[in-house]
Amino acid sequence: MGPGLTFETYNAMTVTLQAHAAVYDWYKTELKGVGQISMKFGNNLAVPLDPRESSHTSAALRYRDFEIGILGNPLFIGKQYPADVLNTPSLGLTALTQKQFSSFHGKIGFLAIDPYVAQYASPVKDMTAGLQNASDPLWPYCVVLTNVQANGWLMGDGSEAYPYIAPQYVRQQLGYLWNTFKPSAILVAEFGFPVFAESQKTVPAQQYVLERTLYYQGFLHEVLKAIHKDGVNVIGTVAWSFVDNNELGTYDSRYGMQSVNRTNGLLTRTFKRTIFDFVDFFRGHMTN
Repeated sequence: MGPGLTFETYNAMTVTLQAHAAVYDWYKTELKGVGQISMKFGNNLAVPLDPRESSHTSAALRYRDFEIGILGNPLFIGKQYPADVLNTPSLGLTALTQKQFSSFHGKIGFLAIDPYVAQYASPVKDMTAGLQNASDPLWPYCVVLTNVQANGWLMGDGSEAYPYIAPQYVRQQLGYLWNTFKPSAILVAEFGFPVFAESQKTVPAQQYVLERTLYYQGFLHEVLKAIHKDGVNVIGTVAWSFVDNNELGTYDSRYGMQSVNRTNGLLTRTFKRTIFDFVDFFRGHMTN
């Protein structure tokens, strides 16, 4: 499950759970491993476009059920696949058996997720028709996603790709994961911000980009609130990335804390201010 990889059937989710549980048992039983094993969820969870509309709340929850509930339910809380998913016509996902519950439940050390940004969800205009139309590009989620608020404003400053500077939703996402799946801990396994048109800037301008710093600092402040105000056990945050890289076939989306000269034959690296601001944030919030 990664770039360019898809499943022909949703029952492949069950196969994924079986494979994960088998590796977990092999590591713990045969190798006597004492480390922790997880599964990384590359999801940007949805929030209701208009929280006053119950249909928007249902749309956001439906999206979350598809994105993380399918695997999260059996692994973390020993529950059946979400009803929204199982009841989707033509999806063909077979419900788990009690034996499968037992073999999957608890076979995960912590919840690892890549919550780069949130997004707004609302239902399709005709949910009944949408659920029946497997050829519709919005099927099977049957949810409309956007980064534009109901009042017409963007959720935050945009990037070269899909992340936005919108830290106001970080704490909400972490709280949902913590309260819904009740993991022992949460790892922010990946988050970052490719500044818009950074590849077109001069090297000195790339070094001094401020937007990435604003993204990281805003995000991390909300993580601290989740830890100290909400009691969420966040065990780490992993920034993407330490250096500009080939991001899904292009060098235009630059997430790195270092730039790379790809024309001088030496691949010379240059630090950006982001790396210093990132390190200083942790130094400023560490206890001796």
